[in-house]
Amino acid sequence: METETKPQEATAPVVVEVLEAYLSKGTVYLRDPSRLMDLREKAFGTLTGDKITLSPYETFYLVEKKRINVQDQKTKQSRSLQQLVTRLSVGKPTIWTKYLVYRDLRDRGYLVREGEAGYDFESFGKGAMRRLVSIVFEGGESTLEKLARLSAKANKDGKDLVLAVIDRRTDIVYYTLNPETFQSQ
Repeated sequence: METETKPQEATAPVVVEVLEAYLSKGTVYLRDPSRLMDLREKAFGTLTGDKITLSPYETFYLVEKKRINVQDQKTKQSRSLQQLVTRLSVGKPTIWTKYLVYRDLRDRGYLVREGEAGYDFESFGKGAMRRLVSIVFEGGESTLEKLARLSAKANKDGKDLVLAVIDRRTDIVYYTLNPETFQSQ
């Protein structure tokens, strides 16, 4: 008995436009916000006037994913990911390690913004709950008092506190802290 195979339907590849971004005075920005709504809908950048300013993490991610091409505003030369990391990490020794957590969260489908008040990031997008992310480096210092303070503030704001523990091999494990864990008896 012979089986018939149906021909595979050809699907057109999705073409993603590579946007031009500019590096000026340690800041990366995109012009023409009206063309950039796709990035804004995915929580990239901050709209300031007629520009969208990107954080270093957003810049690294979009360059790595080939969504933007960054050129130096003065020299008009394109900058590689390595050149951007070198330039944007001055005075920020943990920027690459933090970027690894940012990239991992984005790749898992979360929208991620830089955090405030002691948190590294805020993530949202899967379910209604927003999560405040604090990175703990293997071998680094963190106190129970700090974790209790972060957990209490997150709970007060109606958010979960997630610890992103990153080991020496850059593997990341996430732990959600329950506020009851830190209540004194």
